[in-house]
Amino acid sequence: MSDRPQGDWWRFVPAKQRRRRRFKAWRLRWGERLRHRGLAIALAFLAYGLIVLWLLLTMPPVVALLALTPMVLLPLLGYLTYWLLWKEFHE
Repeated sequence: MSDRPQGDWWRFVPAKQRRRRRFKAWRLRWGERLRHRGLAIALAFLAYGLIVLWLLLTMPPVVALLALTPMVLLPLLGYLTYWLLWKEFHE
């Protein structure tokens, strides 16, 4: 999708308002993209990964490993909780 506005109605928009309206359309498009759950999760993982990489490059590796532990341990804790609940209700 291009950033240029499509449609014939743009020729009726006054020249002074085109830049502002294009920016508003661009902002609304990106706002709609960011509302999708998959993209939001991917951006969160990317940001967290960049923070861990920055810690790894600027500080001792132990600090980066400490920052990485929630990302590694949280899925394991979730699986353990699921398994314990399943076992409780099915046995």
